[in-house]
Amino acid sequence: MYKVIVADDEPFMLEGWRTMIDWRACGYELCGTATDGEEALALFNSVEPDLVVTDIQMPVMDGLGLIHTLREDLAYTSKIVIVTGYSDFNYAKQAIRYQVDQYVLKPLVPEEIHQILMEMIEPLDKRRNEQKQQNGVMVTDEAYENHLNEYRISEEYDLEQMMNISKEILVLIEAGNTYSIDLALSALLEKSKKAEVSLEWIHHVIRYIHGELIRKYGKREVCREILCEKEWHEAASWSSGTLQDLCVRLSKQLSQSELKQKTGTGGLVAEAVNELKQHYRSKIKLQDVANRIHVNSAYLGQQFKREMGVSFIDYVHQLRVEEARKLLRRTNMKITDIAFRLGYHDAEYFTQKFRAHTGELPSVYKNKNQG
Repeated sequence: MYKVIVADDEPFMLEGWRTMIDWRACGYELCGTATDGEEALALFNSVEPDLVVTDIQMPVMDGLGLIHTLREDLAYTSKIVIVTGYSDFNYAKQAIRYQVDQYVLKPLVPEEIHQILMEMIEPLDKRRNEQKQQNGVMVTDEAYENHLNEYRISEEYDLEQMMNISKEILVLIEAGNTYSIDLALSALLEKSKKAEVSLEWIHHVIRYIHGELIRKYGKREVCREILCEKEWHEAASWSSGTLQDLCVRLSKQLSQSELKQKTGTGGLVAEAVNELKQHYRSKIKLQDVANRIHVNSAYLGQQFKREMGVSFIDYVHQLRVEEARKLLRRTNMKITDIAFRLGYHDAEYFTQKFRAHTGELPSVYKNKNQG
């Protein structure tokens, strides 16, 4: 088993890493979690992990500071995966220059993480065997420099070009231009066949596209089914057209959803969401919203769950908890006052909902994120 530590300041994310990922099935052991870079360094020194997974944006010491310390000061030569909610490669450029091995966008997709973990087994095995051959002595400074040179980013690893291609394909998918989607993806895969770019470069592009699609459309049930298919990460199948097929199917589904909105079906949910974003601080009910947009409440509830992936009341709680997190971070308001301001009848019920959505008490969240 290879040892892993995870650093992320979001309780939901840490819980996801603990419960959604089958570490042992992939050959790993999760040895601990941290909520900032300094905690991660202390954990690193005690665990000596083979893999470090870290968010970029964290308090005290962020992910880039952690990675710099691991690579430059501690000469850590094993694997690093960065995870971020920011959909822009610019946030990852510096980390990639420190020889980060994988870049993953939130939210977590277990199938994607499992695939990444399996791909890293072979190089981890190689590293372990090399260390055994050195009779347990850690890699020397010279060997470490050679390791970095071996994986040094070449001119073909052009992050600007990668981002541009990714965004162009995303625009085609969202525009419903199925013919051009097929052409663009075929041209992208052809770059690897002609050795113009590495297959890993292609992997980064596809992971970025997939992550963006999940971020934007993952809550839509009909889109989620397509986005969760394993072929997104099975590069061996891409040459047979599976990647083009996935993107074209998703594009058609988005076009159909757009048509429904224009003809009124999907528009009901959009109207309901707009109403909720304006009135979620009050004691709003499904019946209230249904009356405002002139639709049957039972029908609205069914359509809302189908398109948003959560029930009407759960969505209300999500909006309130997100607002509560901002107030806890930015103001000195009492928890009781926040509860009443957000439409909860008492602080205890608010605390219960806050903990259900974040994994911690409001008071703990406030202490961690203020000062």
